[in-house]
Amino acid sequence: MRLNRLSSAPPEVVYEILSDLTTHLTWAGAQQSSDFRLLSLEAPPGPATTGTVFTSTGTIPMSSHRFEDRSQVTEAVRPRTFEFLTHATVHRGERSMDATYRHRYEIAPAAGGSMVTYELTQLSVANPFLRLSLPVVRTMSWRLALPFMAGRGFGNLLAMAERSTNRGSVPDPV
Repeated sequence: MRLNRLSSAPPEVVYEILSDLTTHLTWAGAQQSSDFRLLSLEAPPGPATTGTVFTSTGTIPMSSHRFEDRSQVTEAVRPRTFEFLTHATVHRGERSMDATYRHRYEIAPAAGGSMVTYELTQLSVANPFLRLSLPVVRTMSWRLALPFMAGRGFGNLLAMAERSTNRGSVPDPV
């Protein structure tokens, strides 16, 4: 899945918010839909750099189950690229679903701000939910539902960067 959007925020501001992992609880948590959002995030203080490890939990659409993630920043090049790999686990009785995803943000200068690209790639999955193991449903999820749900968080990120630009500082996380 790949999303591209123009933002009036400069690349430095977008990058600063991405690398401040505490802000993720706002734009991918509190401001996100209640059925697809972060509920907790634990990370070392300060800006995330290559090698930073963090954990999170969150909700899953159409499920009472929660995900538990362990992520590691794999590329942090200010102000252009922020990438992390996530190993996600969903405990479901005897068969837990395990998946690995790459989250990549590329930020480029653009007239009046920046062009931001978010790419989510599933690298592996074991024991997926039945709905994700059916080819037609899986394809619809990746082409329609996921871009819609992730798009909201992506929009929240850029809105936070734009508000920060207008105020001249990065906002305090929730």
